[in-house]
Formats: sequence, C-alpha cells, structure tokens
Amino acid sequence: MNRVLLSFVGNNDCQLPEKPGAIIAALHERIFNCLYLLYNDESYLKPASAILEYCRQRFPAIQVRYQPALSVNPTDYNTVYPAMYQAVKLIVKENPDAEFTISVTSGTPTMHACWIFLQQGGVINAKLIQIHRETGLSEINFNLDDFPKIQNVTEAKAALTQLTRENKLLRRQVSTSLNAIIGESVAIRKVKEQIRLFAESDLPIFISGETGVGKELVAGAIHFNSPRNKQPFIRINCGAISPQLFESEFFGHKKGSFTGAISDKEGKFKLADGGSIFLDEIGDLPPDMQVKLLRFLDQGTIQVVGGKEEKVDVRIISATNRDLRQLVKDHQFRKDLFFRLVQTEIYLPPLRERGEDKILIAQHIVDSLNHIQDKRKNLMQSAIAKIQAYQWPGNVRQLKSSISAAFVYPGEEITAEHLHIVELTDSPVGIIIPAEGIDFDNGLIPDYYRAALKQTNGNATAAAQLIGIPPATFRARLRKLGIKTN
Repeated sequence: MNRVLLSFVGNNDCQLPEKPGAIIAALHERIFNCLYLLYNDESYLKPASAILEYCRQRFPAIQVRYQPALSVNPTDYNTVYPAMYQAVKLIVKENPDAEFTISVTSGTPTMHACWIFLQQGGVINAKLIQIHRETGLSEINFNLDDFPKIQNVTEAKAALTQLTRENKLLRRQVSTSLNAIIGESVAIRKVKEQIRLFAESDLPIFISGETGVGKELVAGAIHFNSPRNKQPFIRINCGAISPQLFESEFFGHKKGSFTGAISDKEGKFKLADGGSIFLDEIGDLPPDMQVKLLRFLDQGTIQVVGGKEEKVDVRIISATNRDLRQLVKDHQFRKDLFFRLVQTEIYLPPLRERGEDKILIAQHIVDSLNHIQDKRKNLMQSAIAKIQAYQWPGNVRQLKSSISAAFVYPGEEITAEHLHIVELTDSPVGIIIPAEGIDFDNGLIPDYYRAALKQTNGNATAAAQLIGIPPATFRARLRKLGIKTN
C-alpha cells in the first residue's frame, strides 16, 4: 500500500533538535512511503530542505516531493482554496491507489479549513491528523454528533453545485492573476497587455528575461486568463531534472520499463492534458528531448516510456534566463524547435528598468509577510531610498530575500540598515544615485557614501549635495566609517 502524507511546511518545522516540528513527529508516529510538502512562497524552502535532508538520513525509503509554491494570500479563502484544489487533484491523479493522510497542524487557519473542505467535499479520500506538543498525534474524528457535515443531496445537484462554485472561484482567480503582477511602469503595462492578447490563442508562448524577474508568475497569468483556465497548469523546471529521467518526467512510464520503475507513472504532459504546461529553463533541455518535444509540437502525441503513443492536448509556455538565440547560434539548441516555441514572445524587464515599481513590489512583499507572520512592519524612508537606488541584479527574488531577512529584526520599522544586500560577485556595488539626490534623514550605510564619492570623483562637498545632507555632516560620518576621500 502506498501511504502518502500531505502537509504544508511551517516556520517551526524541522528546527532541530529543539523543535522537530509536526511533519517530523508524524513520520515518527506512522509509516509513510511518500511525503508531499506544500508551501506558499520561497521563504519556506529552508525548512522544507531541512525536512528533506532529515528524511534522507532517518527515513531513506520515503520519497519527498515538493509541490510548486501556491503564491497566494495565505489568509484569503478565494485564492487559497483554488490553489489547494488544483494541487490536491494533481497529487491524487499521480497516486491513484494511495492511502492519504493530511496533517492540518502546519499552515494558516485558512489552509486548515480548506483541508477539511477538500476532504469532506470528496476531492480527496484522506485521514486528517493533528499534532500537539503535549498530546502528540491524533486523528480528527468527523463522526462526532456535533461535527458539521458537508452533505451531497443528489449526484446531479452536487455536480452542478461543485461546477458553479469552481467557476466562481476560477473567475476570481482569473481576475486576480494579472493583479498579482505588481507594477505600473510602461514596461509592465506592456507585459500585461501582451498577456491579455496572447492568452486567447493556443500558440506556444516564450517568456524571456533575467533570473528572478517573475517568469513563472507571467506564465500562470497567461494560463488563468486563457480558455484553458479550468484545466491543470503544470510547471516543469528543465534545469532540475537529471538527463536520464527527462523522458519519464515529461511523458510518463510503464511499470518495469526500466530499473526503478516499480509502478506506472503518468508524465507531466498527460497530467496537463487540456491545460497548459510551463517549461521553465527550456535552454537546459538535452538534445534528445529537444527532438521529442519538437515531435509533440508537430503531432500532438507523446511516447510513454515502455508504453504506447498517446495524444494529449497541451499548450506550451516556455521560459529561460539564458540567451536562447545565442544557444541556437552555438548549436546547443535546435533552430526548428526555437521557431516553434517562439511564435509569440513576452520580454519581462529586470527590476532596475522598472522605476517606481520597485517600491510597489517591496510594499506588496512587506504586506504579504505581515499577513504570514502576524506582524505590522513598515518600510521607513531610508529603506525606500535604498530599495529605489539599488540595481537589484537578482531582481524580484533578491528583493524578496532582502526584505524577508529584515523581518528578523525587532520593532515595526524597516530601515536601510535592516536591508542586507548580498553581492554575488566582486563587481562594484550596484547603486544608482538619483540626480535629485537621496532624501532620507538617517540609516545611510557605507555603500551609499562610496557610490556618491565615486560619482563625484571623490569630491566630498559634491557628494554631500548629491545625497542631500550638509557637507560637514557628510565628512563627519566619513571619518566615523573610516572612508577616505581624495
């Protein structure tokens, strides 16, 4: 029997040895063959990775699988339920004969309630468990007399009610998917208009842009604004699959077709049938898989490993942060596949080219983290100035990491000192000093002084004027920080 545990990853999970967390406790209490970890955003990848490493050492027989980040407001039923519904449907489809158990301990109260809706509504046949530090693991008993029941009146009426509810939820998801792309710059308004235009067709779409700019978010917006929005949206990271597993991951395999194939497995293309599939990091696709993908685009069929050819209806959305045109010139990517994938293209600009969007995105990140962590933090003027002045080579992902790290500091104010910026290379700090100066009273860090001095060729008076503080104050701070001028 394939015993599968589903759980959200919480902030307190796998803080060993003091706080092993609910997931580790459940693995010690009951036997499972597979663990699905769900999470809302990338801030939970650290505890998820810790759980994965713990299982490798203590429970090597357990398969640990990550689901794509929900990326929703974790307290909003209108976005949490549809995202969880899609995730659970895919998990059930991947494990048709499994015995499911759901841990409702980790996650927000909204997520806890949605687990109950999904289980009681018949979306997944599962036991629900809760873990308390004092009382340990216990199963939720839905047969108690006072426990509310979700009743199906008749099969036809239930189907109609379910369809109506899903349509309403999906309409809300469609209406908010474009709103999830934060920004009002000319470049982003163009991206949103392209999404609306291209979403209506079934042509393949290619999304280009640097790493961390939000290509997956755009891919999701395309799908949920398309006629396919009621069907699955599946993401594949081509850069995270070992070469020998590509074909099985894409197209599935039959039991016994190769060593380790202990059961049939449906590939991602079959799971996405009727919907859309997002091929992230398409530039990392091996040459042999490029041929097979081209054949699918030409014929609409897939070849299951050890099985027969099957027809599937899937729209391809692809993306990469690499220069795909250069890869074609270097004979690392097939020219014929390139022209099939890039029939329509959306360029997602880097954060440094988006002007005031940086502040809007930063505020959105702060609001989301406040919801998750039940805090009331605010960006101070010094932090806003630092965010606006920095180039953010890691784009939105780097901005989000910097703000997330700032949440560890006490108090409700986020100042410039709280925004730790990690440089990936030895290149100069990527700071742009605006022509009108940087208007904030305190919180300046050495990076800004050095950048101002560099821009004024070491002239302390001119640098002070550029920043917007008195020259005497500027020189005093330089001495305190040990920064020398010409």
